[in-house]
Amino acid sequence: MLSAFKYRIYPKPGQELWLKRSLLSLCELCNGLRAKKIEEYKQHGISLTKTGLRALALEERRHRPELQTIYSQVVQTAADRVHIAFSNFFEGRARFPRHKHPRKYLSMTFPQSGFKVNPQRGLYVSGMGYVRIFVHRPPLGRVKRLTIKREAGEWYAIFITEGDAPVKQPIDTVAENRIRGADLGLEMFTTLDNSESVEYPRFLRRSEDKVNALQRRLAHKKKGSKRWKEICFSLARLHLHVKRQREDFQNKLIHRIFSENDVLVLEKLDISWMLKNHSLAKSISDASLGRFIRKAIFKADMLGKHFIAVDPWGTTQFCHNCLAWIPKGLAEREHICPSCGVRTSRDLNSALLIKRLGILSSSPSDGGSSLAEPGPLPSLRGMVSLGAEAGSLRF
Repeated sequence: MLSAFKYRIYPKPGQELWLKRSLLSLCELCNGLRAKKIEEYKQHGISLTKTGLRALALEERRHRPELQTIYSQVVQTAADRVHIAFSNFFEGRARFPRHKHPRKYLSMTFPQSGFKVNPQRGLYVSGMGYVRIFVHRPPLGRVKRLTIKREAGEWYAIFITEGDAPVKQPIDTVAENRIRGADLGLEMFTTLDNSESVEYPRFLRRSEDKVNALQRRLAHKKKGSKRWKEICFSLARLHLHVKRQREDFQNKLIHRIFSENDVLVLEKLDISWMLKNHSLAKSISDASLGRFIRKAIFKADMLGKHFIAVDPWGTTQFCHNCLAWIPKGLAEREHICPSCGVRTSRDLNSALLIKRLGILSSSPSDGGSSLAEPGPLPSLRGMVSLGAEAGSLRF
């Protein structure tokens, strides 16, 4: 399995200048390759392949001194970015590649070599030399790739490592009390089937006054001026702080869940569809439910646990005990079943129903590797009566 380990690096002023110039040169190269690919297709009807783009990048490196100071494989990764951008567009995953602004080109990748870590001297990078690095934990596995990234004025080294995944206990042998179903929401970030609830701290909402104040100050400055750049930097630092708060909260929550359980069952939510609700879009983005699900999948693999995704259809509208259809609006936070008499909170009922669907699954729906399901998800569609389905609301 692949893992990422992120460390802070502290380049000297000369090294930082080299990094900035390298990123600027790579950005210009990407824009040139993009324009060349478009031109070739318009004039000759030829679509440049990944190999063709790499050859053009190396040819450009031979004629430009500023690119000759950059490791050759790093130059080729710029061509790879152009190829991936067009591939994502033609396969419907992204918009048409646009001209890249140097302010948004913030990373460079060493795919195989050109770097090494010396415990005494720090991180060696081809073209820059040794740079001080803070290794707060040793990387696990074989280092496959290095990415140097800039975030709000800070520099980071991200190592991609490959190692053997831990052996998982067969899911059929996991005790039921070690299987945990969880319902994700906005009022309570997660509600577990054991009645435990975790409230989301709403990090962005708490910092919103500071963000608005900085944005008002930014609007009164001349774009591109010194003060405009300083406020942009302060705004970027504030958003980075919110991002770190959110990641710390999610990492600790996932670690606590998996330290007490062997299986986690969650809904496969369609976040892009949920964001179309403009009344809740900011809260959904602040909660970052999609990132939480992706973290749960990765942590399950890393810790030798299981992750099961289930179909979210009807998990808020049916009783977990008797599967009776009880339609509820978003404002109704209590579940009362007239058929079996169950009375509980809406979120707890959903968590119990999600766990029930997870137990019906004999194996993880995707092996914990991705959200792309190879087969149908465990769902209520085949468990409830046709009459209930036909009369149900749109969930």
